[in-house]
Amino acid sequence: MPTLALLAVALIWGWTFVLVKQGLSEVGPWWFLSLRFALAAGLSLMLWRPGQDRRQTARGVLLGIALFGGYLFQTWGLMYTTVQKSALITGLSVVLVPPLAHFLGTRAARITWCGAALAAAGLGLLVFGDGKPLGPTGLGDLLTVLCACSFAIYLVLLDRWAKQGDYRALLPPKLAVMAAFAFVGALALERPTFTLSPEAWTAIVITGVLATTVAFGVLAWVERAATAAYTAIVLTMEPVFAGLMGWILLGERLVALQIAGAAAILAGIALPQAQRLRTRGSSPPAPPPGRSHSEPAGV
Repeated sequence: MPTLALLAVALIWGWTFVLVKQGLSEVGPWWFLSLRFALAAGLSLMLWRPGQDRRQTARGVLLGIALFGGYLFQTWGLMYTTVQKSALITGLSVVLVPPLAHFLGTRAARITWCGAALAAAGLGLLVFGDGKPLGPTGLGDLLTVLCACSFAIYLVLLDRWAKQGDYRALLPPKLAVMAAFAFVGALALERPTFTLSPEAWTAIVITGVLATTVAFGVLAWVERAATAAYTAIVLTMEPVFAGLMGWILLGERLVALQIAGAAAILAGIALPQAQRLRTRGSSPPAPPPGRSHSEPAGV
């Protein structure tokens, strides 16, 4: 179930790459994020409980800072780079999570490292497999690298804090901080307006509800049991789903190497999961209640 939930999140995010790109054609990144996160923060208040753990609230604020950095750099970078390259570079957070988690004291299993490397290689094939030059997009690429770093930090911190208290308490303060930062930036750097096209409002509503409130609520729920490294591996399906949506909605096609890249990502996801199932299957059955491990059956 957690893996299926993460795949659903990756599907939503892969779909909304195009929506964000379209929305930025008529609204600046700060104001777009302001409206998106304000909507998401308002919806997340349904999870707020009076007297909830103050430590989780403070942690939610810190998570909001890390996550806001990721979204700011990603949305800003999309103004100067392609959707394809943005998806690839954002996906490189899968490579950053295991060493970052290790540095902070959470060791990932060797099989997880192998899965991360396989998924990262698959990402490269998926984006560059068609042999077409993507062109110089230096500023956008640099901003998206900073985005990948921010998302990796977020996943590692979420992995630690979602296990230490009520995961639902992390969401409202996180989204409120993101909305506040974006609103200040919009006032300082842009000209906020509510006169937007139906297409732009559609992008804001879908990204605010599905890609933010629902997606990050699911992510926090999953992190209670999953590791940050495995979560990052599964989320590399995001550009795969983006390509699938392009095929269904826009008639785009993938060449053989890109299909191989998608298969490598799936293999990277399956590798740690298969090892976990194998280990579980080879473990000796637990003794009946009231017996020690050394008691023979039937005593």
